Amino acid sequence: MLCKTTSRRRGIQVTISRHIPLVLLGFVMGCHGVLDVSNPTVIQDGDIANAGGANARRLDVVSDFSNRLARIAADVALFTDERVYDRRSAPQPSYGDPDLVLDRRNSQEYEQFGAYDNSDRHLGWLDEIVTKSAIAIPAVHAYAAAANKNDFLAQLFAMRGYAILQMAEDVCPGFPINDVSPNNLPIFSRPYTTDSALTYAIAQFDSALAFGHDSTQFLDFARVAKGRALLDLGQFSQAASVVGVVATSFAYTTDPSVRGNDFAPFQINRWSFNPMAVGNLEWGSGLPFVTANDPRVPTTFVQTRFGDPSDSLYDQLKYPDATTPMVLASGIEARLIEAEAALNSGDASWLVILNTLRSSLVVPSLPALDDPGTMSGDIDLLYQERAFWLYLTGHRLGDLRRLIRVYGRSAASVFPSGAPYPLGGTYGAATSIPFVQVVEAQYNPNITSGCTSR
Repeated sequence: MLCKTTSRRRGIQVTISRHIPLVLLGFVMGCHGVLDVSNPTVIQDGDIANAGGANARRLDVVSDFSNRLARIAADVALFTDERVYDRRSAPQPSYGDPDLVLDRRNSQEYEQFGAYDNSDRHLGWLDEIVTKSAIAIPAVHAYAAAANKNDFLAQLFAMRGYAILQMAEDVCPGFPINDVSPNNLPIFSRPYTTDSALTYAIAQFDSALAFGHDSTQFLDFARVAKGRALLDLGQFSQAASVVGVVATSFAYTTDPSVRGNDFAPFQINRWSFNPMAVGNLEWGSGLPFVTANDPRVPTTFVQTRFGDPSDSLYDQLKYPDATTPMVLASGIEARLIEAEAALNSGDASWLVILNTLRSSLVVPSLPALDDPGTMSGDIDLLYQERAFWLYLTGHRLGDLRRLIRVYGRSAASVFPSGAPYPLGGTYGAATSIPFVQVVEAQYNPNITSGCTSR
């Protein structure tokens, strides 16, 4: 049965996809709570137990995927060194301004804001993809036409896995990955560690690969995302093996008809609210996304920081407008995965791979890189290349956390440790985006404590 709900996320609020015909607007969401069976306007499951209804459910996941991943990447950009924040004043605490809180990496204020607003923005956006896909997958399996059933299932499993992978990379351990049964009942998870969530994501990608016999697009999407998850687990050779067949020209993007990106250029001025700019050597240890003058991160000067005229702010030009699609997985990323695997096996081809990308895919070509000569320097160079190739695509936080988890870097060497924040106070100590425990506990009785690690 299709239920109507206004609950924040476990009871997913009904949204209408522009792709869904009017006769199919009553698609099923994951409904947690009392189901309203008395309302005659409520559409029953039997009304959409057909190929059209199954496709409507699939299209809702597809629409939500582009919409949510664009917003997720914007959060990641602020939380890391990709973007910085400016405004005319910085109230303390920063309630009502989650972007400022993310930029400061202040976990306490983020959780306080979520508790006040009864929301869990970052985890909640990803959770919607997981719960909606749980309804769509069995519907497609049961009713989709044989000609496209396998491709549809591959697509849905790949998107589901990608959402779980993003959770694992971005959110502090201890978060739930709740689900919905085929008869719309809630399935409450236990708290997930980063590793267990990555393993869960890989299982979804394996399902996508098992079903996706005909669609190279969905297969390669699942392969690159699985390779990314294996990197996060430190399984380098396995990651390279998975992505080896992916062509360098491959790209899987958000759907610009739904939502292209959240980074479209806009005029920052001293009277605007919530302006955001390209990060440049943030905290002193962030990357020089502006001053490197790298064509992969084109920028333009806009103004100086409101409270510090010596700090110039630049806007990004990678996304010319809001409809420019954002690349979520690509053949370039596949080559970067292979380079990291080669580096960790002592194979000198890692630098050849990087230089080949720089010479063949950048206009004008970038000069060849020299080997720093130490493992630490090699890792720094590889991760800088990843940062410039994958700028504003939601990968950066996973990379920074992998430097800590897999390579043993200290948190203080990757994230700021008490450094003065430009808008007042100091940076927080968070190295991952918190989930809001008081909100999650409302929907899952197993979530009795907050982050087990930042």
